[in-house]
Amino acid sequence: MSDTAGKDPVYLRSNTKIEPLCCRWYAWSHLISPLQLALNITFRQLPLLRSFIANPAVHENASKDLKFMGGSFVQLARKDMPAVRALLSDMTQRCARLIRLAEDYVNFNRQYQTAARGSNVDHLYESLPESLAGLMELTYDIDNHPTLLLVEPLLYLDRELNVGQLQELSFFLDSDQNRKFFLNTPRVDAAERFLLPMSFADSRIDLLAASRLQAVPFTTLAEELGVPESERLRFREYFTPAPPERRDPDYYGDGLRLRYFGHACILLQTSETSILIDPLFTWDHDDAPSHLSFADLPDVIDYVFITHNHHDHFSPEVFLQLRNRIRNVLVPRNTVGSVADASLKGILRSLGHTNVTVMDPLDRVTIPAGSITSLPFFGEHAALNVAAKHGVHVELKGRKLVFLADSNCLDPVLYRRIVQRLGKVDTLFIGMECQGAPLSWVYGPYLTNPISRKDDEGRRSNGSDSERAWALLQELGCTRTFVYAMGQEPWFRYHLDLIYTPDSKQVVESNKYLARCNGVGIPAERLEGCREMQL
Repeated sequence: MSDTAGKDPVYLRSNTKIEPLCCRWYAWSHLISPLQLALNITFRQLPLLRSFIANPAVHENASKDLKFMGGSFVQLARKDMPAVRALLSDMTQRCARLIRLAEDYVNFNRQYQTAARGSNVDHLYESLPESLAGLMELTYDIDNHPTLLLVEPLLYLDRELNVGQLQELSFFLDSDQNRKFFLNTPRVDAAERFLLPMSFADSRIDLLAASRLQAVPFTTLAEELGVPESERLRFREYFTPAPPERRDPDYYGDGLRLRYFGHACILLQTSETSILIDPLFTWDHDDAPSHLSFADLPDVIDYVFITHNHHDHFSPEVFLQLRNRIRNVLVPRNTVGSVADASLKGILRSLGHTNVTVMDPLDRVTIPAGSITSLPFFGEHAALNVAAKHGVHVELKGRKLVFLADSNCLDPVLYRRIVQRLGKVDTLFIGMECQGAPLSWVYGPYLTNPISRKDDEGRRSNGSDSERAWALLQELGCTRTFVYAMGQEPWFRYHLDLIYTPDSKQVVESNKYLARCNGVGIPAERLEGCREMQL
């Protein structure tokens, strides 16, 4: 590469994907917190790789069958066998301490469940394996059920686990629509991928992310990121001299602008404040007038609100590339010590975010011309004791809006009590993924004891069906409603791998809800794609 070309200012191409990887697996939020990472490696990823090696044909055939979409089948071909074998060997060696941590946790928890029968358990601390010593409090709940409580912040400080050394950034050029589903398929070495070993907390990521919107000399970027001279010509392919096209990222009007980026991602803007809810969007530019992408976000985002720790609502890939633009992140408080409910604050800190506020139910943040209030919701977590979930009540410019994502209205009286505190609501955004994934799909690696197939299928991460959504609407007194967070945008496949048909329960139930609302004069529609509204 010539000196002149190296000094030219460049921007990241809109279709350059920067995937955070941990051991070559896409780093969703459950691969950031150390114990959850250990459990996923040991009881999800390694068994998947071994299964593929034992019978690749089963995985190839299942990957072509729509009824197995999102299942435990690696989306690779037999030609990838050498790469899969190499990855299995590498993970077994480099993740040895994490594997031991996971196995020690499961084995000790089984022993503890057997030994703790209501009597004093102080002597059992002596039985803790070295990997867990100093990290576990042995307790009972008020019904005398034995419970292990993890001291999660200390585990982040355990350098022997080498979590940061397992992390890297993967660059490749492709559309979001072509990306492979994240949960079951590793990103094996390929000619089209460029890998940079780098801890997710590394401050150099800010310069890289800034180049999506601001011109940076290529040589400056390459040197800062430690790209070898021999690889710079190849690395240059991910950049362009052309600035990104942006669609009015800032709002200067007198009212309230709402931008729907797809799935559960919504941006609320006044001339003074911006609030981004569950940020996840396409990176790809499109000339369609209604299209919105990463480039259309404002340069400064005052508040980001995360509803819960599921991969389609909280994305490390996004938070790494917005880190230098977010002023405040608002997250729900987790069930402290629970393996199934990792601290969102801890995850965000390990991603380099320091401006994180933990909210309890009905906590309120005052903003110019309004407020943001955390709302409790039930359901969506297969009846697990997961506290890190909340909806958001936004009062802004005289409007009251509620965003409840995947809330399952199991008890309408909850919302009656909320209205007694906050008053009636104008507009409701409600997710209706009323037949979600079974318990084991996300939480399987955390289960100490096997669950029956019947119970697994019966305990799903369900949102509201038509009757429950209607009951919720009635309690809130809303005069307008939108169904959202259905995951049907084509670019969203790598997150949910869902394709509904007209007969799918989610479509049938949301259609019933929309018809019922519209039938009584309440404007209602199901959102998909992108949308802009002036409220």
